Amino acid sequence: MLTHSETLVLRVAEATGEEATTLQLLYEEAGRKEREFFSRLVERELIQEEACYRIWAEALDMSYHSLSSRELAPSLLHRLPLQIGQRYGAVIIDEGEDWIEVALSHPFDREAQATIERVTSKKVRPAISSPHAIQVALARQAKGRSGIEGLLASFDSDGGKNEAFANAQALKQITGSDGVVQLVDYLLEEALRQKASDIHLETTGDHLRCRYRIDGELETVHRFPLDVQAPLVSRIKVMSGLDISEKRKPQDGRFIQGGDSGAVELRVSVLPTVNGEKIVLRILDKGGALLDLDHVGFSDRNLMAFRKGIHCANGLVLITGPTGSGKTTSLYAALTEINEDRINIITVEDPVEYELLGTAQVQVDPKAGRTFAGTLRSILRQDPDVVMVGEIRDAETATIAIQAALTGHRVFSTLHTNDAVGAIYRLLDMGIEPYLLGPALRCVTAQRLVSRVCPNCSAPHEPEDHILRALRWPEGLPKTGIRLGKGCELCRNKGRLGRIALHEVLYLDSHLQGAVTKAVDDDQFVEMAKQSGHRSLLVDGLKKAMQGLVVPEDLLGIVRVD
Repeated sequence: MLTHSETLVLRVAEATGEEATTLQLLYEEAGRKEREFFSRLVERELIQEEACYRIWAEALDMSYHSLSSRELAPSLLHRLPLQIGQRYGAVIIDEGEDWIEVALSHPFDREAQATIERVTSKKVRPAISSPHAIQVALARQAKGRSGIEGLLASFDSDGGKNEAFANAQALKQITGSDGVVQLVDYLLEEALRQKASDIHLETTGDHLRCRYRIDGELETVHRFPLDVQAPLVSRIKVMSGLDISEKRKPQDGRFIQGGDSGAVELRVSVLPTVNGEKIVLRILDKGGALLDLDHVGFSDRNLMAFRKGIHCANGLVLITGPTGSGKTTSLYAALTEINEDRINIITVEDPVEYELLGTAQVQVDPKAGRTFAGTLRSILRQDPDVVMVGEIRDAETATIAIQAALTGHRVFSTLHTNDAVGAIYRLLDMGIEPYLLGPALRCVTAQRLVSRVCPNCSAPHEPEDHILRALRWPEGLPKTGIRLGKGCELCRNKGRLGRIALHEVLYLDSHLQGAVTKAVDDDQFVEMAKQSGHRSLLVDGLKKAMQGLVVPEDLLGIVRVD
């Protein structure tokens, strides 16, 4: 039976292609110390540091964690006091009810394990990571901690926390101090690394809670002292061009932050509550979106129907769904596909979320008189082939969009409805005449986002009978393809990683257009749509569940079940 050192050397030989005897000599020269052995391998450029420690973990039958920013839950980053983490080279990577998993620079350091167990009151499960990864994770923690400490120190230097808050000028000076600037920058950088879509800052009880929305779910990642709330909110207001002295009215703004993939725009909403001002920052990564219809998540049938709609010579194409369902991404993907030099595309949006080369994009600004309806009238005098309206919010905008679609233009827009058929009756409720809506409407797509099964840890899954009954799972439909993520390092033990879109695409042929013109009731229209081949969001969800992409349980509450 091979010894631990022999096993380690053989695995390194397999990974590097070097002779085992040569590596054994190098191991002996390193004093049979693994970390020194790995350092020499890396210095000679025989292998990457991360690969060394992954091999070591396998040889020891221990878990390995890369500590990458996407895989490490931000809520765990500050679970261990910073000075203890720095002293022992320790980063918490997971925890349970009575245990805590810790990546240690020296995984067999009994003193480190005992100290961490005493501080956390949980049993330590040591794990392995590379020294560089541990240093990077601790540096992120130190940056956030120094921001808080510097911010609190700036209060004291200004003559006291409450006094500083009472003076708007003093508070404005504090918002430019190193502490609050560093803290805000840290929160934004951390949210971008985690691929969060939103940041929520709100006071609850005796602390300021910071939450990120990651893969559609809110996660509490920080709890700050209440004293941090006022300067933090004011700093974000200053960055967004808002009034820091106004605390009674809601405010909206935006600012640009540098990201790894380029400029990232943050839309800021400030809402006064009984506990103080709540801030939500919506992250729009202009460089990270996949503006390609083949990568939006359409099934083959839905993609064919959607493409048929957007390539019509004229007519209205709508994408519906709640806020955060990916409507804008799908809309831009459609514009990207049809964008050619010979086509004049003009958009009116609030805000302009992605820059699309070769098009003219207009930002709505009510203060300057640029409303959706008013701008849309001006656009129609610019000889457009395609008009994109960011959202149909009122009857006036809807009426102009319908008229444009009837006069030879392609009009793309979004609408907030629960399903595709609901968009028709929403427009009718807005006062659009059926005899106008029928000929104008070409295609309506409803979209939802649902958590995707982690591909790294998925395993066969048998849903409980009551779940299948709730979803009206058809008799005889196979369940062999259903999978569930068991939890792994990549998905932070959640079993889900990212999100996938569900669609229903309603293409209106002449038969369905005639039904709209006659204003048939919605139940009758749904039956007619089914006869024309229309399939609901639920059907698309069940197909994706059969493909192992989503868990059936996650469809409940996301799609409508008749």
